[in-house]
Amino acid sequence: MKDKGRVLVGVAGWSYQDWKGVVYPRRERNNLSFMARFLDCVEINSSFYRPFSARVAEKWLRDVSRNERFTFAAKLWSRFTHEVNEPYPDSAVDGVREGFAALQDAGRLSGILIQFPFHFRDARANRERLRRIAEDFAGFPGILEVRDDSWARPEALEFISGLKLSIACLDMPLTHRSFREKAVVTGPIGYLRLHGRNYETWFSKEAGRDDRYNYLYSDEELGSVLERIERLRDMAERAVVIWNNHYRGQAVVNALESLHRIRGERVEVPPLLAETYPRLREIAREQQGGLFEH
Repeated sequence: MKDKGRVLVGVAGWSYQDWKGVVYPRRERNNLSFMARFLDCVEINSSFYRPFSARVAEKWLRDVSRNERFTFAAKLWSRFTHEVNEPYPDSAVDGVREGFAALQDAGRLSGILIQFPFHFRDARANRERLRRIAEDFAGFPGILEVRDDSWARPEALEFISGLKLSIACLDMPLTHRSFREKAVVTGPIGYLRLHGRNYETWFSKEAGRDDRYNYLYSDEELGSVLERIERLRDMAERAVVIWNNHYRGQAVVNALESLHRIRGERVEVPPLLAETYPRLREIAREQQGGLFEH
């Protein structure tokens, strides 16, 4: 494994109400710093809703400074990806690039996630939109997430590669029109996002966010996920694995379990999380004063 590409494992987001008293202690004041003790990276969710400034990025960098390995992936503002019928101004680009640049200059940016909705199909107008985004954010490691199967055609993947974008592979409930490539690489990064497999609730209009993401991958399912990771790291310079089955910290559980398998050794586990999910005790590294001291 040492001869293969580097693998970074993390979670989408780091601040959820239902993680209090489960992942980190209720008295914990710096959730990001806490998470950086255990994982390789996080995906920034808030940047999908609004850009973050260089000052905010610098604060995050201080929070994770003790972990030299730790990196950030950041979602691109939805103004670029979910309002495709309206052109975006150059000023929007400048505002977003500021925060990304602060992370990249520090060597902490693993990618920017350009996440489009299900209905974004491979079409001339959409290619032009994507081409402009790729040009406006050239110089940053771009990750493209598309969910329609039209982008899986060889000519579409070639177009994406020509834009120097790395395609994101997904693990989630699928429809007959879903992008379903298990392990495909169009750039230097093999990127895998795991949302859970709640088929019954994923497409339900009555289901809430927690219902969709309330999923814990089994040991057998983890085995198939690790096979996908191995294929990605064989093809790419590095692989980034992001767990998004976040309800009650289940993303952190599966992230730690995958880290254990990739590294072939016990890993540090948040004590509270091991109490909530006892299966983690089998992979947890003993801490000074005992595993469950906190």
